[in-house]
Amino acid sequence: MRAPDSYQGEPLAPPADPALDAQLLEALIDGAPDGLALLSTDGRVLRVNEAVANLLGVERDELVGRFIADDHIGLKVEASWVLDALSSPAAVSRTLDLRGERKAMVTLRAWRGADAQPRYLILVVRDVTALGQLVNRAQAAPPASAARWWQMRRSEVGIDRIVTESRAMRAVAEKALQFAQVDSPVLIVGETGTGKTLFSRIIHQASARAGALLREVNCGAIPEGLMESELFGYARGAFTGADARGRIGLVELANDGTLLLDEIGDMPPMLQVKLLQFLEGGEVWPVGASKPKRVDVRIIAATNAALTDMVEQGSFRRDLFYRLNVLTLHVPPLREHPEDIPPLVEMMAETLASRIGRRVTIAPDALALLARHPFPGNIRELWNIVERLAVSCRSGLVGVPDLPTEIAQAALSTGVPRNVTNLRQVLRQVEAGIVREALQRYGSQTKAAKHLGVGQATIARKARLLDVSGEPRSSTSE
Repeated sequence: MRAPDSYQGEPLAPPADPALDAQLLEALIDGAPDGLALLSTDGRVLRVNEAVANLLGVERDELVGRFIADDHIGLKVEASWVLDALSSPAAVSRTLDLRGERKAMVTLRAWRGADAQPRYLILVVRDVTALGQLVNRAQAAPPASAARWWQMRRSEVGIDRIVTESRAMRAVAEKALQFAQVDSPVLIVGETGTGKTLFSRIIHQASARAGALLREVNCGAIPEGLMESELFGYARGAFTGADARGRIGLVELANDGTLLLDEIGDMPPMLQVKLLQFLEGGEVWPVGASKPKRVDVRIIAATNAALTDMVEQGSFRRDLFYRLNVLTLHVPPLREHPEDIPPLVEMMAETLASRIGRRVTIAPDALALLARHPFPGNIRELWNIVERLAVSCRSGLVGVPDLPTEIAQAALSTGVPRNVTNLRQVLRQVEAGIVREALQRYGSQTKAAKHLGVGQATIARKARLLDVSGEPRSSTSE
């Protein structure tokens, strides 16, 4: 229909130029950083971009016309893998060896016509050699360079809110990167507030699925009656009040990506059965559907519950536990790596400064008391305390009197005599206990000063003034 002469809206699009469209499509394909190839349904190479030729070490002209499983190509694509891609609506992926001791994540997906029949196969080749080398470097890195390595890796993964000064947290982060190399389910366990969600994001962003979505579901936050339709969707007309068009579930929405099932211990038994069926068959059954849908999703489950106890009590399925417990990541509570508290506080203060417009500094004696607090709420509790201090402290320098009462009381109860009532005496006793403990734990004034965030001269002066002496602990007590 011709637009009226008085039309004042957006200008009409110019007529399509097939030659220009083809040129733009060519530029898009050849400019892609990953290797791309178009295959016939029997596996013959029809078209490739420059990246795939470079990755395989074969000229483009030599690739076109060959079968993808040809030894000359060197990809070792099995016929069963091609059949899986043709029969599934989702992509199928494998990690394969390339020439020159390199590794690639190779993905096959069928492109279908209007009749839903496969017309072509699309092959994507992504070089993941560097990621594997980073993991190896982390495992072999000497302690002195470990912090620098993690600063570099944090930037590469895109996570800037992880602190891994301690050996315990570096070990967790190293394992998370190892788990990112494969598609097996991961079970992340740890107390509330330890950072389980953060590590699930690291695993996703360091994996070959980073280009797709990470969907996060809190199993304890969805009413039991709605959880099945939320996770698996429903067909149109499945029940009264349902959307006439049906609804896609969160599992299917995470296709090609990762699904985090947080607080997996709160999942009702009926849903546990359905989740187990999906993990074993890779298919979801929407509520009211007559046939399943095949979905390619990597599952990460997280919990602060003791699933082994729940299995023994019968509230969590044993077979589902074994299916999820393929790769397990234990995130330690904050009280087991207190050396991370000072850098965590620094990072939190910087983040809050941009949010509330005020930058606070924690005095060394106040920071030492924070480092002695057990933090039952872990990093989440520390966040809340630092934010409270940033808002309430008027001077910008947080001292011991500014700390929450429960922290000061907990510190005093660890060794200050109850008959001491003078505030100056109390602070002197607390400070002496902190310095003594640091000297005993680290065995030298230099290391104790680094732990407490002060200079070595300060530790030496306070040790003299407070009449503090400390013998290093034996290696068996560390």
